Amino acid sequence: MNKVYVTAIVKDVPLEEYGQYLPPMKARRMGKLQKRALVTALKAMEASGVMMPDAIINGTAMGCMENTVQMLDGLMKEGEQMNMPTCFMQSTHNTVASMVAIYTKNHGYNTTYSHRTISFELALQDALLRLRTGLLRTALVCVNDELTELQQQQPRFFGQLEVLDRSEAWMLSVEPGDHPIYEIENVNIIHQKGMEDRAIIQKISL
Repeated sequence: MNKVYVTAIVKDVPLEEYGQYLPPMKARRMGKLQKRALVTALKAMEASGVMMPDAIINGTAMGCMENTVQMLDGLMKEGEQMNMPTCFMQSTHNTVASMVAIYTKNHGYNTTYSHRTISFELALQDALLRLRTGLLRTALVCVNDELTELQQQQPRFFGQLEVLDRSEAWMLSVEPGDHPIYEIENVNIIHQKGMEDRAIIQKISL
């Protein structure tokens, strides 16, 4: 059974750094969360030295909310015939993971988990199991969510808003590399009736 190491962690990249990873001509076709997620993923790959991971696994509670709101707003105001197809394509929950794969020409395992506030932990658990059993050698695990004005107006419906506005990418590997951050021991998912599901990441400092 392989040990699994975290070799890079990148959180929200400042806007002034976007140009280092994303040409303006390509960036203008993307929504805010897409740009944020792609730059974060590319920087994590660069930091780990793994430019072609065996898997790209994303966790998102709500997906690209900006595009979803635009699509639904268009449906209500103009009907199906006039709605922009771009908004629909970018509103699906697997948009980000697919976009990272297309941009990097990665044809490996690619999936998205969407289960409210523990979406990232579920993605991490999937990667951990696959790495431990030898199905993968490396995996890029991300979490990407954005806040819109609608969510801020309806916090009761959307839940914990503080976890719905982040972009983070971890590189996992069965090889520790030169500077591993820590080893992941387990990801425990806790289900309790009547309560929001919780997750605990068990890690060993190195």
